[in-house]
Amino acid sequence: MTARGAGAPDAVVIGAGFAGLATATALAAAGARVTVLEGRPHVGGRARSWTDPTTGSVVDNGQHLLLGCCTEALAFLDRLGTRDRLAMQARAEIPLVDAGGRLGLFRQPRAPGAIAAIGALLRYPGLGLRDRLALVRAAAAITRPRDDQALETQTVAAWLASLGQSSESRRRFWDPLALAVLNEDPEVASVAGLAAVLRRAAQAGAGGALVGLARVGLSDLYADPAVHWLRARGGDVRTRCPARRLIIAGDRASGVLLADGGRIDTGAVIVAVPPREMLDLLPPALAEERHFARCGGLAETAIVSVYLWFGSPVSEVPFAGLVGGTWHWMFNRRMIAGDGSGAHAVTLVRSAAGDLAGKPAETLARSALDDLRRFFPEAARLTPRRTLVLKERRATVSLPPGAAALRPAHATPLRGVWLAGDWTATGLPATLESAAASGHACARLATAGGV
Repeated sequence: MTARGAGAPDAVVIGAGFAGLATATALAAAGARVTVLEGRPHVGGRARSWTDPTTGSVVDNGQHLLLGCCTEALAFLDRLGTRDRLAMQARAEIPLVDAGGRLGLFRQPRAPGAIAAIGALLRYPGLGLRDRLALVRAAAAITRPRDDQALETQTVAAWLASLGQSSESRRRFWDPLALAVLNEDPEVASVAGLAAVLRRAAQAGAGGALVGLARVGLSDLYADPAVHWLRARGGDVRTRCPARRLIIAGDRASGVLLADGGRIDTGAVIVAVPPREMLDLLPPALAEERHFARCGGLAETAIVSVYLWFGSPVSEVPFAGLVGGTWHWMFNRRMIAGDGSGAHAVTLVRSAAGDLAGKPAETLARSALDDLRRFFPEAARLTPRRTLVLKERRATVSLPPGAAALRPAHATPLRGVWLAGDWTATGLPATLESAAASGHACARLATAGGV
């Protein structure tokens, strides 16, 4: 470690999203003095919440959920003491709605892990026995240990075709699953990320597929609690404090130059921002070094959410997949969080939304309302009191075949510099679990390096 002044932090984390705050709290738990820098006026990055001024409802800037197999993300919440703010199912079940309102339930029976998974697939709603048996064969194939490099070269669609999955199996099961997990079209996304998640769920046993939804806004689930947790342990979290450049002496970090011209001396920097911002923090020559530069080839994909507030309830289910809908999921805010505003809010979500993100908000709101009325006929008599359209144009990186080679490892050629983020080489798709896993890996590496 380089010599620092008495008030200098042991480590600086650049970025206060899920990955950055997971990193910072893990470092602080190991005894490090940590400073977190965030250029925006708020923490939470792409997973935060605020209060809608018109309705008084808490709004998330994107719907997120955690599965029981998300051990890294759940460990982060355990560290903060906020896991009880997550409503985790006692039994894995996912409501599925067809146009016209027919409701089916994908439910895991009460049985040991593998038996429960097989039982759930054999009862999958809306499919015939042949397709259900084919689901079991495909699930067994994707969760079986095999050559991951081979999976990385295939799209989800090509892999499903090789296993003889029918178009109806795709429409009702595989495509919604892939879109939710990968935020990318199955014709584009590599199957490796889907395999990684399904394997983790299978290895976690009966609890691996349980769905957890936050009872509170995302900022109350983790972002604000992380700030309080860090400050209570002597950490420093600075918002409206963008970093301009890493200061490099020889082959290692010696500090961070701030946008206002200030400087923080430290021998350990964890960069937890998206790829473009990470490259901008490096001296130009270093930004061209392959370990860093290759991430510039990662494309991004959008998620669009539409909030609709009504005076009466739309449905009694907390969330549901919309089979064949323009919008993929409906989340019933009042059922999930008990919205105290007096209104009945629902959110419709579209993943891999590049085709929609450029459309006007009014068009998207009409489309969402049309789908809601198509899948929940009781909504046909209701008129929304308010609508709100949220576009997260850079929600996640896209991971087609070959993209794994563009994801950098956490350790870098520079001593004292590590990379965190859901887009780094975690072996997982770009999810909250990947973000937490990257942060925890960086904290372990930095601690082992003497932080």
